[in-house]
Amino acid sequence: MTEAKILMDYMEEHTNEFLEVLKGAVLLETPTEGDKEDLKKYRDYFAKIFSDIGFKCSVIPSNDSRYGDHLLMELGNGDEQVLFVGHYDTVYEKGAFGELWRHEGTKVWGPGVLDMKGGDVQVYLVAKALKEMNLLPKNKKIVFFLNSDEEAGSYSSHMHYKELAKKSKAAFVMESTRGDYVGGLKIGRYGRGNYTFVAEGKPAHSGQEPENAESGLKELAQQAVYLEGLTDLDKGVTVACTCLKSGNAGWPTVPCDGELTIDARFSSVEMAEEYDKLFKNLRPFNPKVKITTKGGIEKPPFDENDPKHRALYEMAKKVGNEFGMDMRGIITRGGSDGNFTASVGCPTLDGLGMSGDFVHQPGKEYINTDHIAIRSAFVARMVLEVLRD
Repeated sequence: MTEAKILMDYMEEHTNEFLEVLKGAVLLETPTEGDKEDLKKYRDYFAKIFSDIGFKCSVIPSNDSRYGDHLLMELGNGDEQVLFVGHYDTVYEKGAFGELWRHEGTKVWGPGVLDMKGGDVQVYLVAKALKEMNLLPKNKKIVFFLNSDEEAGSYSSHMHYKELAKKSKAAFVMESTRGDYVGGLKIGRYGRGNYTFVAEGKPAHSGQEPENAESGLKELAQQAVYLEGLTDLDKGVTVACTCLKSGNAGWPTVPCDGELTIDARFSSVEMAEEYDKLFKNLRPFNPKVKITTKGGIEKPPFDENDPKHRALYEMAKKVGNEFGMDMRGIITRGGSDGNFTASVGCPTLDGLGMSGDFVHQPGKEYINTDHIAIRSAFVARMVLEVLRD
């Protein structure tokens, strides 16, 4: 019997356990900037189930009062390790999703079930399988870093991912694949820049003397149109305005100030640097309105063409064949913590989590339960391939 078949049989036999653990995780709601006690309950839940199968679990302070602390989990010993990348925060405020757990047929719905608690639980099942079947190579280690602030940009955790990645043979990002295709992966991600432009002009009465105003609102509105016009899908650049604040509704005043925030995505480091310079030196349409730029590049691009990442993807295609899966990698404009692990030279493969759809959409986000066994067995084989290499 092949190793792939042995792992597949194990995962099929433990699918109900996977769902039981996942249900417990999903019922513990974890908004990114939610109640710290709720976030602690989730960390304690994961620390318990992982320590029960032999992991050493350590709480890593976030040092940022907005977010919960992080959880570092390690199984095995030795200098060679595989790094699993996960987060436990979700975009949903408590109660915003509606019914927290619904299982019908081959689908489960719930807040964060796809992004990315399903992938987090896969790590548990993979590690448990390798340990129980005595397949984990001696003097090798599995490391799982579970952060609390990914949805907000990983401001307090990205440095931990970089340091852990430098010590790792590969980083497996347990974010979801895209859509329902069982063999989906993510092999590249755009970088992200987050910028806020602050306008300072001159106010005036909106009835008596609007002609004397140097409007911050008008300036930012013009900038919004200009900035979104920089989007070029062929070049690999997108710019989207996400917030505009200026003035007060009903007040008879032309506002002098305001703030405009954009989300910019870049396909390459060169593109990121070019547009970062442009945004930080943005010229006003009205020279009497001053514009100051805050922010910068938040996530570096994850380049699919890096030979290290490409080799890991080729390995994934070969391992996928063992399970009858045609692994297909896509490049996405959405970022992940894989951007950070890739940036320090660690071979990185993303989208190894669950299949499903409607990420970040209340009441609609789901996973495909009939893909649990095969995707978990695939990840387990990938761990073995990397650690034995």
